[in-house]
Amino acid sequence: MTESLWKVEVLLAGNWRGATSALLSKDGYHIIVDTGMQHEAPRLVEALEERGLRPSEIQFLINTHLHIDHVLNNSIFPNALIYASQESRDWCGALYSDLLDSENWERLVLKYYPETHDYERSKDLMAALRKLALRWWDPKRLGNPSKFRWLEKDPLPDGLRVLLTSGHVPGHASIIIPGEEKPVVVAGDALLTREHDENVLTMIPCKREQFQRDRLRILNMNARILPGHDHEFSTTPPPGRN
Repeated sequence: MTESLWKVEVLLAGNWRGATSALLSKDGYHIIVDTGMQHEAPRLVEALEERGLRPSEIQFLINTHLHIDHVLNNSIFPNALIYASQESRDWCGALYSDLLDSENWERLVLKYYPETHDYERSKDLMAALRKLALRWWDPKRLGNPSKFRWLEKDPLPDGLRVLLTSGHVPGHASIIIPGEEKPVVVAGDALLTREHDENVLTMIPCKREQFQRDRLRILNMNARILPGHDHEFSTTPPPGRN
């Protein structure tokens, strides 16, 4: 008997500002990977309703990382366990806390993004990051702390695999889902877009070289890829690559 596979559907397509949200379904189980920002909640609920689902019927959430554009609707899923990296949770939580320090944030942010001044427009990028944090960061919307299961020690539901891609933030997790012809990679922000990352309103990576390696690793897969801030696409590796 052939084992059933997870069906992967895009609920919210990623764009220059908003993150991709994906629904995984198999044998009556439903998982959402990344839940978006709070103003997107009506669209997310509507996308579920179009598939005959209510938020209460989602059993699991997976957060690729804890940046605000990926997690602020966790709390609308009352029955879901939440898989995330504890490293990412702690790192992002500390970052947002320091960004709220009006006097010292420009100095404190260098703890998280030590390569900030290697980028053009670094001052503008960090100011935009702080503006988003001041407007949107709300730890209560991450969900009940008792619901979290840490990827460092808790395996994902059957058939799903974590690909650690820490160049964007420490503990970032891309998710690999087996498929009939090729796997699906929910990349999160390890791969922002197929080819126009400069258009995305998001943070610089914490480690540029690691980020570039993570990105190429995903692009070189033979896979259906869901980027963090772009529409999905499929890849075929160059000859001689698996």
